[in-house]
Amino acid sequence: MKRRRSLAPLLVATALQGAAPAASAAWALAYEQSFAGGGALDASFWRQETGLQRNREAQSYQPGNVMVQGGVLRIEARRETVPNPHWRASSGDWRLSRRESSYSSGAIVSRAPLRFARVEIVARTPSGAGVWPALWLVHEAAGEYGEIDLFEAVGKHPDTVFAGVHWGTDPRTRKHRNDSRVVPGFEGRWHTHTLEWTPSAVTISLDGRPWYRFDPDDARLPGGIDPLRRPMHLRINLALGGSWGGDIDDGKLPARFDIASVRVWNWADGDNDAAAAPVRTSPGQPVRPPEPAAEKSDAMPAAPAESAQTRRPPVRWGR
Repeated sequence: MKRRRSLAPLLVATALQGAAPAASAAWALAYEQSFAGGGALDASFWRQETGLQRNREAQSYQPGNVMVQGGVLRIEARRETVPNPHWRASSGDWRLSRRESSYSSGAIVSRAPLRFARVEIVARTPSGAGVWPALWLVHEAAGEYGEIDLFEAVGKHPDTVFAGVHWGTDPRTRKHRNDSRVVPGFEGRWHTHTLEWTPSAVTISLDGRPWYRFDPDDARLPGGIDPLRRPMHLRINLALGGSWGGDIDDGKLPARFDIASVRVWNWADGDNDAAAAPVRTSPGQPVRPPEPAAEKSDAMPAAPAESAQTRRPPVRWGR
Protein backbone atom coordinates (compact mmCIF):
# COMPACT_ATOMS: atom_id res chain seq x y z
CA MET A 1 0.00 0.00 0.00
CA LYS A 2 1.27 3.44 -0.86
CA ARG A 3 2.64 5.23 2.18
CA ARG A 4 1.51 8.85 2.42
CA ARG A 5 3.12 11.66 4.35
CA SER A 6 1.60 14.77 5.82
CA LEU A 7 2.11 18.43 5.00
CA ALA A 8 1.95 19.40 8.67
CA PRO A 9 3.36 22.83 9.58
CA LEU A 10 6.77 23.12 11.15
CA LEU A 11 6.72 23.49 14.93
CA VAL A 12 9.97 24.51 16.56
CA ALA A 13 10.99 23.04 19.92
CA THR A 14 12.53 25.05 22.72
CA ALA A 15 16.32 24.65 22.68
CA LEU A 16 18.34 24.01 25.80
CA GLN A 17 21.23 26.25 26.73
CA GLY A 18 23.85 24.31 28.69
CA ALA A 19 21.32 21.96 30.30
CA ALA A 20 22.67 18.95 32.18
CA PRO A 21 21.63 15.33 31.54
CA ALA A 22 18.74 13.98 33.59
CA ALA A 23 19.92 13.91 37.20
CA SER A 24 18.32 10.52 37.92
CA ALA A 25 19.73 8.85 34.83
CA ALA A 26 21.48 5.53 35.45
CA TRP A 27 23.11 4.13 32.34
CA ALA A 28 24.58 0.66 31.74
CA LEU A 29 26.88 0.30 28.74
CA ALA A 30 25.27 -2.32 26.49
CA TYR A 31 27.08 -2.05 23.16
CA GLU A 32 30.01 -0.31 21.53
CA GLN A 33 31.95 -0.61 18.33
CA SER A 34 34.85 1.52 17.20
CA PHE A 35 36.08 1.16 13.64
CA ALA A 36 39.59 2.50 14.28
CA GLY A 37 41.02 -1.01 14.24
CA GLY A 38 39.31 -2.03 11.01
CA GLY A 39 37.28 -5.22 11.01
CA ALA A 40 33.69 -5.41 9.82
CA LEU A 41 30.28 -4.07 10.70
CA ASP A 42 28.86 -6.08 13.62
CA ALA A 43 26.20 -8.15 11.86
CA SER A 44 24.84 -9.40 15.18
CA PHE A 45 23.77 -5.83 16.04
CA TRP A 46 23.07 -4.32 12.60
CA ARG A 47 21.24 -5.35 9.46
CA GLN A 48 21.34 -3.51 6.15
CA GLU A 49 18.35 -1.87 4.51
CA THR A 50 18.07 -2.36 0.75
CA GLY A 51 16.21 -0.95 -2.23
CA LEU A 52 13.84 2.03 -2.41
CA GLN A 53 12.44 2.98 0.98
CA ARG A 54 10.90 6.38 1.78
CA ASN A 55 10.39 10.06 0.98
CA ARG A 56 10.71 9.47 -2.79
CA GLU A 57 14.47 9.61 -2.33
CA ALA A 58 16.67 9.14 -5.38
CA GLN A 59 18.93 6.37 -4.10
CA SER A 60 18.54 2.62 -3.95
CA TYR A 61 20.15 1.30 -0.78
CA GLN A 62 22.77 -1.35 -1.57
CA PRO A 63 24.95 -3.52 0.72
CA GLY A 64 28.09 -2.63 -1.24
CA ASN A 65 27.77 1.03 -0.23
CA VAL A 66 28.45 0.23 3.45
CA MET A 67 32.04 -0.67 4.33
CA VAL A 68 34.68 -0.42 7.05
CA GLN A 69 37.53 1.48 5.45
CA GLY A 70 40.35 3.71 6.69
CA GLY A 71 39.39 3.32 10.34
CA VAL A 72 35.74 4.34 9.85
CA LEU A 73 32.40 2.86 8.94
CA ARG A 74 31.75 4.50 5.58
CA ILE A 75 28.35 4.93 3.94
CA GLU A 76 28.95 6.06 0.37
CA ALA A 77 26.43 7.63 -2.01
CA ARG A 78 27.24 7.19 -5.70
CA ARG A 79 25.97 8.15 -9.14
CA GLU A 80 25.23 4.81 -10.77
CA THR A 81 22.28 3.01 -12.31
CA VAL A 82 20.62 0.38 -10.12
CA PRO A 83 17.75 -1.68 -11.64
CA ASN A 84 14.68 -2.16 -9.46
CA PRO A 85 14.06 -5.92 -9.09
CA HIS A 86 10.50 -5.21 -7.91
CA TRP A 87 9.56 -2.95 -10.83
CA ARG A 88 5.88 -2.92 -11.77
CA ALA A 89 5.05 -0.27 -14.37
CA SER A 90 1.37 -0.08 -13.43
CA SER A 91 1.89 0.15 -9.67
CA GLY A 92 0.65 3.17 -7.75
CA ASP A 93 3.53 2.77 -5.30
CA TRP A 94 6.57 4.80 -6.40
CA ARG A 95 8.86 2.12 -4.95
CA LEU A 96 7.51 -0.31 -7.53
CA SER A 97 6.81 2.00 -10.48
CA ARG A 98 10.37 3.36 -10.59
CA ARG A 99 12.14 1.09 -13.07
CA GLU A 100 15.64 1.97 -11.93
CA SER A 101 17.52 4.37 -9.68
CA SER A 102 20.25 6.70 -10.87
CA TYR A 103 21.95 6.66 -7.46
CA SER A 104 22.98 4.19 -4.77
CA SER A 105 23.76 4.60 -1.08
CA GLY A 106 23.69 2.68 2.20
CA ALA A 107 21.61 2.32 5.37
CA ILE A 108 21.93 0.22 8.51
CA VAL A 109 19.30 -0.61 11.15
CA SER A 110 19.69 -2.14 14.61
CA ARG A 111 18.30 -5.66 14.75
CA ALA A 112 16.82 -5.19 18.22
CA PRO A 113 14.89 -2.09 19.23
CA LEU A 114 15.95 0.19 22.07
CA ARG A 115 13.67 1.61 24.72
CA PHE A 116 15.08 4.41 26.88
CA ALA A 117 18.74 4.56 25.99
CA ARG A 118 21.78 6.75 25.67
CA VAL A 119 23.22 6.70 22.15
CA GLU A 120 26.55 8.31 21.25
CA ILE A 121 27.75 8.39 17.63
CA VAL A 122 30.93 10.08 16.40
CA ALA A 123 30.37 11.06 12.77
CA ARG A 124 31.67 13.18 9.89
CA THR A 125 29.09 14.63 7.51
CA PRO A 126 29.47 15.15 3.73
CA SER A 127 28.63 18.36 1.90
CA GLY A 128 26.89 19.05 -1.39
CA ALA A 129 23.38 19.75 -2.60
CA GLY A 130 21.07 16.76 -2.28
CA VAL A 131 22.90 14.84 0.48
CA TRP A 132 20.74 13.91 3.48
CA PRO A 133 22.63 12.05 6.26
CA ALA A 134 20.65 11.00 9.32
CA LEU A 135 20.94 9.32 12.73
CA TRP A 136 17.46 8.43 13.97
CA LEU A 137 15.19 6.02 15.82
CA VAL A 138 11.72 4.94 14.78
CA HIS A 139 8.74 2.95 16.04
CA GLU A 140 6.20 2.11 13.37
CA ALA A 141 3.17 -0.11 13.87
CA ALA A 142 -0.42 -0.23 12.69
CA GLY A 143 -2.03 3.02 13.78
CA GLU A 144 0.99 4.33 15.67
CA TYR A 145 4.21 6.12 14.72
CA GLY A 146 7.04 7.58 16.81
CA GLU A 147 10.38 8.97 15.65
CA ILE A 148 13.40 10.62 17.29
CA ASP A 149 15.85 12.40 14.98
CA LEU A 150 19.14 12.52 16.84
CA PHE A 151 20.76 14.26 13.87
CA GLU A 152 19.89 15.23 10.31
CA ALA A 153 21.50 17.51 7.76
CA VAL A 154 20.80 18.47 4.16
CA GLY A 155 23.34 19.89 1.75
CA LYS A 156 21.10 22.77 0.69
CA HIS A 157 21.41 24.16 4.25
CA PRO A 158 25.22 24.06 4.74
CA ASP A 159 26.65 23.69 8.25
CA THR A 160 23.19 23.33 9.79
CA VAL A 161 22.25 20.64 12.32
CA PHE A 162 18.63 19.49 12.69
CA ALA A 163 16.94 17.42 15.41
CA GLY A 164 13.36 16.65 16.35
CA VAL A 165 10.57 14.24 17.17
CA HIS A 166 7.51 13.10 15.19
CA TRP A 167 4.44 11.17 16.26
CA GLY A 168 0.87 10.31 15.35
CA THR A 169 -1.65 7.69 14.32
CA ASP A 170 -2.21 8.86 10.73
CA PRO A 171 0.54 9.96 8.29
CA ARG A 172 -1.66 12.87 7.20
CA THR A 173 -1.91 14.33 10.70
CA ARG A 174 1.44 13.55 12.32
CA LYS A 175 2.82 16.18 14.67
CA HIS A 176 6.39 17.44 14.79
CA ARG A 177 8.69 19.37 17.11
CA ASN A 178 11.93 20.30 15.36
CA ASP A 179 14.85 22.64 15.86
CA SER A 180 18.08 23.57 14.07
CA ARG A 181 21.43 25.22 14.71
CA VAL A 182 23.95 26.75 12.34
CA VAL A 183 27.44 25.46 13.26
CA PRO A 184 30.14 27.16 11.14
CA GLY A 185 32.60 24.66 9.69
CA PHE A 186 30.44 21.68 10.67
CA GLU A 187 30.61 19.71 7.42
CA GLY A 188 33.63 17.50 6.89
CA ARG A 189 34.70 17.55 10.55
CA TRP A 190 34.23 15.06 13.37
CA HIS A 191 31.43 15.67 15.87
CA THR A 192 29.85 13.65 18.68
CA HIS A 193 26.05 13.29 18.55
CA THR A 194 24.39 12.12 21.77
CA LEU A 195 20.82 11.16 22.59
CA GLU A 196 19.64 10.66 26.18
CA TRP A 197 16.16 9.15 26.05
CA THR A 198 14.49 8.55 29.41
CA PRO A 199 10.84 8.12 30.41
CA SER A 200 10.69 11.86 31.13
CA ALA A 201 12.80 13.50 28.41
CA VAL A 202 14.40 13.29 24.99
CA THR A 203 17.65 15.26 25.22
CA ILE A 204 20.03 15.74 22.28
CA SER A 205 23.59 17.07 22.54
CA LEU A 206 26.29 18.05 20.07
CA ASP A 207 29.91 17.71 21.22
CA GLY A 208 28.75 17.42 24.83
CA ARG A 209 26.45 20.46 24.77
CA PRO A 210 22.71 19.76 25.15
CA TRP A 211 20.65 21.86 22.75
CA TYR A 212 17.30 20.12 22.21
CA ARG A 213 14.80 18.68 24.67
CA PHE A 214 11.28 17.29 24.45
CA ASP A 215 8.93 15.79 27.05
CA PRO A 216 7.36 12.51 25.78
CA ASP A 217 4.21 13.39 27.74
CA ASP A 218 3.55 16.07 25.12
CA ALA A 219 3.23 13.35 22.47
CA ARG A 220 0.72 11.14 24.31
CA LEU A 221 -2.46 10.44 22.39
CA PRO A 222 -5.97 9.34 23.36
CA GLY A 223 -6.48 5.66 24.03
CA GLY A 224 -3.23 5.20 25.92
CA ILE A 225 -1.07 5.62 22.80
CA ASP A 226 2.41 6.72 23.89
CA PRO A 227 4.54 6.71 20.70
CA LEU A 228 7.71 8.28 22.13
CA ARG A 229 7.97 5.64 24.85
CA ARG A 230 7.78 2.65 22.53
CA PRO A 231 10.81 0.51 21.57
CA MET A 232 12.56 1.98 18.51
CA HIS A 233 15.13 0.75 16.02
CA LEU A 234 18.30 2.82 15.61
CA ARG A 235 19.09 3.80 12.01
CA ILE A 236 22.07 5.35 10.22
CA ASN A 237 21.76 6.27 6.55
CA LEU A 238 22.81 8.64 3.79
CA ALA A 239 19.91 9.56 1.52
CA LEU A 240 19.94 11.62 -1.68
CA GLY A 241 17.28 14.03 -2.92
CA GLY A 242 13.72 13.17 -2.05
CA SER A 243 11.07 15.27 -0.35
CA TRP A 244 13.57 17.33 1.65
CA GLY A 245 17.00 16.65 0.14
CA GLY A 246 16.10 18.42 -3.11
CA ASP A 247 18.24 18.63 -6.24
CA ILE A 248 21.46 16.60 -6.24
CA ASP A 249 24.86 18.01 -7.22
CA ASP A 250 26.45 15.09 -9.08
CA GLY A 251 29.78 16.90 -8.96
CA LYS A 252 29.92 16.24 -5.19
CA LEU A 253 29.58 12.48 -5.61
CA PRO A 254 30.64 10.10 -4.33
CA ALA A 255 29.61 11.52 -0.94
CA ARG A 256 30.69 9.79 2.26
CA PHE A 257 29.02 9.70 5.67
CA ASP A 258 31.72 8.40 8.04
CA ILE A 259 31.13 6.88 11.47
CA ALA A 260 34.07 6.52 13.88
CA SER A 261 32.18 4.78 16.68
CA VAL A 262 28.78 3.85 18.08
CA ARG A 263 27.98 3.40 21.77
CA VAL A 264 24.66 2.42 23.35
CA TRP A 265 23.77 2.48 27.04
CA ASN A 266 20.56 0.97 28.43
CA TRP A 267 18.44 2.90 30.87
CA ALA A 268 19.06 1.11 34.17
CA ASP A 269 16.63 2.94 36.42
CA GLY A 270 13.98 0.24 36.65
CA ASP A 271 11.91 1.24 33.62
CA ASN A 272 13.47 -0.50 30.63
CA ASP A 273 10.99 -3.20 29.69
CA ALA A 274 11.54 -3.32 25.94
CA ALA A 275 10.12 -6.40 24.30
CA ALA A 276 13.38 -6.90 22.41
CA ALA A 277 16.21 -9.11 23.58
CA PRO A 278 18.99 -7.30 25.47
CA VAL A 279 21.53 -5.54 23.30
CA ARG A 280 24.71 -7.61 22.98
CA THR A 281 27.83 -6.14 24.52
CA SER A 282 30.85 -5.85 22.23
CA PRO A 283 34.05 -4.48 23.81
CA GLY A 284 35.47 -2.94 20.64
CA GLN A 285 38.41 -0.55 20.50
CA PRO A 286 38.84 2.68 22.47
CA VAL A 287 36.23 5.06 21.12
CA ARG A 288 37.74 8.14 19.51
CA PRO A 289 37.54 9.85 16.12
CA PRO A 290 40.42 9.06 13.76
CA GLU A 291 41.42 12.74 13.55
CA PRO A 292 42.68 15.05 16.31
CA ALA A 293 40.06 16.89 18.34
CA ALA A 294 41.47 20.15 16.99
CA GLU A 295 39.84 19.32 13.67
CA LYS A 296 36.40 19.77 15.19
CA SER A 297 34.56 23.05 14.90
CA ASP A 298 34.42 25.48 17.80
CA ALA A 299 31.68 25.49 20.41
CA MET A 300 28.15 25.53 19.10
CA PRO A 301 26.71 29.05 18.86
CA ALA A 302 23.35 30.04 20.27
CA ALA A 303 20.28 29.21 18.22
CA PRO A 304 19.97 31.64 15.29
CA ALA A 305 16.89 33.67 14.62
CA GLU A 306 14.46 31.69 12.49
CA SER A 307 14.78 32.63 8.83
CA ALA A 308 14.10 31.26 5.39
CA GLN A 309 17.73 30.12 5.25
CA THR A 310 17.90 28.26 8.57
CA ARG A 311 14.30 27.19 9.15
CA ARG A 312 13.30 23.75 7.96
CA PRO A 313 10.61 24.21 5.30
CA PRO A 314 7.14 22.74 5.98
CA VAL A 315 7.66 19.89 3.51
CA ARG A 316 6.57 16.26 3.71
CA TRP A 317 8.37 15.39 6.90
CA GLY A 318 9.10 11.99 8.36
CA ARG A 319 11.82 9.50 7.53
